[in-house]
Amino acid sequence: MPRENAHALGAMRSERLCIVMACEDAAEAAHVGSIISQVNTGTLVTYRQAQDVLLNRPAGKVVLIILATAESTEAIRETLAWLRRRWPHCPVTVIGDRGGGELEIAARAGGAAFLTRPVSPSEWAAMIHRALGMEEGRVATEVELG
Repeated sequence: MPRENAHALGAMRSERLCIVMACEDAAEAAHVGSIISQVNTGTLVTYRQAQDVLLNRPAGKVVLIILATAESTEAIRETLAWLRRRWPHCPVTVIGDRGGGELEIAARAGGAAFLTRPVSPSEWAAMIHRALGMEEGRVATEVELG
């Protein structure tokens, strides 16, 4: 590939809206990925652990960060503090198995929203559509694509 084309491709990738997801559940990541592919205006970058985001920052404009791992509350707290320094205005959502515990308190104290599993398809869609700046009703569904 000629150098100019490679540079242009790199510039296009960095301009795309990026949703970052740290998760251990492949089904959750696949669900988020399918919603993003329907709207085709962003990319999904996944990690196994929340702290991996610190070590390998994504390219592009990060518009949403989802932390859905089983890491310790302290690890999530440290990650949230780092994320707030790196992307101070980016919405962050922490997904946990139950609400009202230390993880929810750490998430909210770190400026993140908190959802408990199972996250409904409409909650995933609303979160992603809001981050990508789209109205929910304007997004194609699988039936419309078929």
